[in-house]
Amino acid sequence: MISYMDLVQQCFYLSTDWRWDNTYERILETPRNLLQFPIPNGVKITVSSRNTENNYSSINISQVDRLEGSLSYLTSSANLDEYYQSSRTLPISRVLHGYREILSQLSSPGDSKRSSKPFLLYGKMYFPSQFLEGMLIKRFSPNYQLIVKFVNTPKLNKLTQPTSIFTFYLQRQTENCAHDFIYSTREDLFGFRCLYHLDFLASNSQINPMKKSDLTTPKPKSKSIQHPSKLSAGCELWYAAGNVSPGMSVAARYTTLLHSLPYAISSIHPLTFTIAANPLLGTFESTYAIKSDALFKVLSSKYQFNMYSYDSDLIFGAQILRSKLTFKNKNEPVQRIEETPEKTLQKYSSSTKPFHPYQLDQQHIIHKLSHISQHNIVYKVSDEEGVENTSEAARPGQSTKSHQNPPLTSFSNDMKIVEQEEKEEYISSLKVSGSITKQNLRVAWEGKFYEWFVSSGASIDMKGIGSGPRVLKYGIEFAYNS
Repeated sequence: MISYMDLVQQCFYLSTDWRWDNTYERILETPRNLLQFPIPNGVKITVSSRNTENNYSSINISQVDRLEGSLSYLTSSANLDEYYQSSRTLPISRVLHGYREILSQLSSPGDSKRSSKPFLLYGKMYFPSQFLEGMLIKRFSPNYQLIVKFVNTPKLNKLTQPTSIFTFYLQRQTENCAHDFIYSTREDLFGFRCLYHLDFLASNSQINPMKKSDLTTPKPKSKSIQHPSKLSAGCELWYAAGNVSPGMSVAARYTTLLHSLPYAISSIHPLTFTIAANPLLGTFESTYAIKSDALFKVLSSKYQFNMYSYDSDLIFGAQILRSKLTFKNKNEPVQRIEETPEKTLQKYSSSTKPFHPYQLDQQHIIHKLSHISQHNIVYKVSDEEGVENTSEAARPGQSTKSHQNPPLTSFSNDMKIVEQEEKEEYISSLKVSGSITKQNLRVAWEGKFYEWFVSSGASIDMKGIGSGPRVLKYGIEFAYNS
């Protein structure tokens, strides 16, 4: 589960139009979240609050072997009202580690929200050890920012000396690439990361399995609608001048962008495929993750191989998301939805343009078509074409009686489920992963209890030393923010 300060940092990036996940460091985030998710250790309670418009604080207390805790502060020059939410209204999907959706493109560099050169300051102190850590984020231009992180270790005994480690990240982002230049004072470590994106365009004739003579072929206007899949590839290079040791790795990721598809096809599910290799260590790994069963289940697998030792491992994982919606018997007949123009107009805000009431209802249907269950094959109409079709349907002289009960009557109960899914957020997540070679099992449950986020889990060694499995680690965490 994402910590409070990480959540505020994401809000800062969102409010200033910076893709925090558009780095080589996070190219393997989806398999890491599904297969190598962290397990809480002991009992931990975190209480956080927004003190002022730009200041945030958090305190947490944990009990493992002894009572420990930390106190952290964060201040930002940007206004985070648009994205910040308290735990009462914050959906649990924002704090869950799971399948990561990839956007088709970055925001325009000329966005007004990115022209103010914002900054963020963060500090954290651990007690009773008095370890200190901090971070500074400073934006210089829409495409460049500097991150400075430091860790201060106090003098623990007479044989040790207090140390401070600074790490500098100069980041550059464009629509199709991202670069990180890194320097750390520890062993004079120099690093370079790069990540490049390639969007695949799909023609309408290849995607559309059905041709309808009464509907024109949609022509997407924006670039975000033209990219049904994305290929990202990059590498990282390291050199420690202190001990003269190099390091490197390469990785690639292919993912589908269903939210950008001009059609909804039953045979396509959100999936992510990654490969990574470290030539110096001789390691190679490939992962595969896919969403299925109306997006309530995520399945993942990972294969590891070492070309020097010939060791291999196969890891499987799954995530089950539980929602508040209730499923009805699919054999039940679909009931007609009767609505008057007055009830239809109440769905829309006062700022909505004064269209014909049935035209508004048709636009509502078109919007639902783009989010229909993937078990149906449905033609998705673009927004521009939808306005044209609905305007023709509302011409004077034509009978509006035929539009009072729109194609809602021909949809299955999957449409009702999708409508409820947009209104209801997930309330819990269950993740399980296991290794074939190491014979270990990881289980984690994350959910929301009233206004508290709860995370619990356990790591189990299935081989065990004695006669049965042995629990290696377990714990539970509670988090609240106002």
